[in-house]
Amino acid sequence: MGEVKALGYLGFHATDMAAWRTWATDLLGMQVAGAPSEASEDALFLRMDERGWRLAVEPAESDGLAYTGWEVGDPAALERLVDDLAQAGVKAVEDPGLARRRNVERLVRCTDPDGNPLEFFCGAYIPEQPFVSPLGVTFVTGDFGLGHILQNVADAEAAKRFYLDVLGFRLSDIIEFGPNKVHFTRVNPRHHSLAFVQVDQPPSLGHFMVEVSDLDTVGRALDRVNAGMARLTETLGKHTNDHMVSFYMMNPSGSQAEYGCAGRLVDETNWKINTYSATAYWGHKVPGSEYSADGPVSPRVPA
Repeated sequence: MGEVKALGYLGFHATDMAAWRTWATDLLGMQVAGAPSEASEDALFLRMDERGWRLAVEPAESDGLAYTGWEVGDPAALERLVDDLAQAGVKAVEDPGLARRRNVERLVRCTDPDGNPLEFFCGAYIPEQPFVSPLGVTFVTGDFGLGHILQNVADAEAAKRFYLDVLGFRLSDIIEFGPNKVHFTRVNPRHHSLAFVQVDQPPSLGHFMVEVSDLDTVGRALDRVNAGMARLTETLGKHTNDHMVSFYMMNPSGSQAEYGCAGRLVDETNWKINTYSATAYWGHKVPGSEYSADGPVSPRVPA
């Protein structure tokens, strides 16, 4: 694999900060974190584990994904990654000020083929205080990173060249249904940290996923959604490729969030790339309909 080892953090823009705080803590079970010393005083930082933060939300006039943080092992790996990007004609800039705002040792930034801001970092901060979920939730993170994201892209071939050929992500498998072809890529044993699909609409974040330790935690969160804490977009189901048992809901920044458990891990010694014709063995249907995850990607996204 390449130098990237995990999906380290995500940043969002939000028009409703209070909604984000309630949704992340009272529904997902994340903990509000102390902000890095040079971060905006109005920003919301959220913990999922021992790390100082995993999600950051900043007030803005529009909603959406602000940046994606990918973790590398050490400064030498960061420098090798910069060389790889330069050889591919991608300009990456080291930004010490941004590193301080993110509370990491070193940080390099660039954009992907769709113009999405990417941050590659090493030396994440781990505070003395332990993570304490307000709901008693244990998130599956560690060496696997915070979870995964699915991006709607303008050109899947350009995304493949950038993420697989330049950055060294590995293809886990593909799901094809109708006109859609979703590529699932990994940077560690988690089945995928990044998935992408080409769509006839502006590039955007389809969803991000967080994984929890057990099905009961998923079920209790689903009860909270059904009680009105968020809009359910896909019912509980099990994916064909990564075996995640999960449901989907809208997050306060206008994309979706997947909340699940029992995700599949890749054994590099015997893994084979497969192509699937459906996203789910069962479930993952739009509430109130028979419309499954095997329909068009927009406005929903699979896996």
